[in-house]
Amino acid sequence: MSDHWQTFPCTMGDHVAFITYDHAIRTELEVLPFSNCARFEVTLKDPDDRGLPHGDEFSWLNDVEDYLSRGLTEARAVPVGRITTNGRRYLFYYTSQDEVTSEAVAREAAASHGYVISLTHALDSERSHYWNELFPTDDDRQVIQDMRVEDSLREEGDPLTTPREVDHWAYFHKASDRQRFVEAVTEHFAAIELYETPDNARGIFTAKLVHTSLPDYRSMNKFTMLLNRAAKDSGGDYDGWETSVCRQ
Repeated sequence: MSDHWQTFPCTMGDHVAFITYDHAIRTELEVLPFSNCARFEVTLKDPDDRGLPHGDEFSWLNDVEDYLSRGLTEARAVPVGRITTNGRRYLFYYTSQDEVTSEAVAREAAASHGYVISLTHALDSERSHYWNELFPTDDDRQVIQDMRVEDSLREEGDPLTTPREVDHWAYFHKASDRQRFVEAVTEHFAAIELYETPDNARGIFTAKLVHTSLPDYRSMNKFTMLLNRAAKDSGGDYDGWETSVCRQ
């Protein structure tokens, strides 16, 4: 069974949310022998002012999830993700267990850990809960990429407190598409270089865009989403960003 988990922040209505999902299992969903989706809603005991867990509650929630996974049993269920938002954590499983059995597991977990836990159990042969609630959108995937670069900088000892030059790249198969892209984003960047990259399968017409920013994902995301959307709208491909490491 796959096990490649990714986490990203987003908004749901007026509330901040964090979604964690198994990215690799997307290739196995169609052949899973589990036709039901069991979604357990866990009410947080002490959410912060954003409706998210903090302190010891992270480990308490992990204990609840472990208990549910054991109760459903590995042979008859697989976890695919969780959403935390607005004072709730939602845990998603695909399972062959029936609703009565899943409800019993929820009651036992609630009694053992002192949480209010409710169950939504339904047939989901189309895997709509995974694709529609857990799987990232294009914008979410860009957030994930930005967080990866931030994590790489932090691993190099960069506190991310120094603004520095940031380079972005986008590729196009037509010069006219690249020009349309440049016209859409030029006001947001200090410099734009245009050149050709022969034998590049993503497009030989390259645009390099430069600006100065803090390199944390929150600061960067407004630029990367703009570029990703503009590149797609222009028939191109945004390839991400890089910057120098600034240690202190």
